[in-house]
Amino acid sequence: MAAKPSSGLKLKLEEQLTCSVCLDHYTNPKILPCHHSFCEHCLEGLPLDKKNETYYLSCPNCRHHTEVPEEGIGAFPVAFHLKSIKEIYSLTKKTADFQEAMSRNHRHHEYDLITEIYTKDCQKLRECLSPVERKKEALKKVLSALAEREGEIRERGEGVLEEIHKMVEEMIVVLRQSERKLTKQAKRITDDKLKVLSEQIKSAEMSLSLLEDVEEYVEQSLKTSSPQQVLRSKKQMMEHMSEVTAGINVEELHPKEKSDFVLSKDIKPPHHIGDIISGTTALQQCRVK
Repeated sequence: MAAKPSSGLKLKLEEQLTCSVCLDHYTNPKILPCHHSFCEHCLEGLPLDKKNETYYLSCPNCRHHTEVPEEGIGAFPVAFHLKSIKEIYSLTKKTADFQEAMSRNHRHHEYDLITEIYTKDCQKLRECLSPVERKKEALKKVLSALAEREGEIRERGEGVLEEIHKMVEEMIVVLRQSERKLTKQAKRITDDKLKVLSEQIKSAEMSLSLLEDVEEYVEQSLKTSSPQQVLRSKKQMMEHMSEVTAGINVEELHPKEKSDFVLSKDIKPPHHIGDIISGTTALQQCRVK
């Protein structure tokens, strides 16, 4: 009866020391980031995926993709906890073998001695498990802290993205306001210049029409009137032509306005609108361009 507890513990340790790939005891066990352990030679036999000059392997237990170090499989951390379990297993095996021998040779009169040894060895085993339990609790706390920090970083990232969006929207509003203002100024200046030109065109057309009327009157008189009539009206026609031509100042009808208005740019294009600065020394300052 004393051998049953020892056998149960031995079986549990046996399971923990068995590699799920080769189904044998671990040989130089390595631990992956997903916390599953395998023999080094078993990991070396796994197929690798290559992406952008980087090799990845898939965990045989959970299928988690892990980047293979540049130094190779041997660079993965050693599973020290398995070495401790292996020592416990060896001690348990010796105890079990001892119990079996003592039970077989001294089944009756040595029962109490075996029970006492078993109790002491169980206590030693539990003491050996204490560092494992402490390390497990420490790792659980680390994982909890990492998960909490991950949430904080994601929340901060979302906040920064919202600030960037708000800043850009404000800049767009200012640019739209400037666009409307400049558009209004450009249209006003264009309309004013076109108005002056329109008045000049109207005056020029009226002057041209008046000259054409005078020219037509003189030409018609020369064609239809008798020499005596032409001679009698010569002075009157010449005075009328002089009066008309004198009243037209061609120089004043030349374009007064010029297409000399341009856009005066007093701002530089916003190639740089801000920086994202991290307090972590492992991260460099990121500049937005």
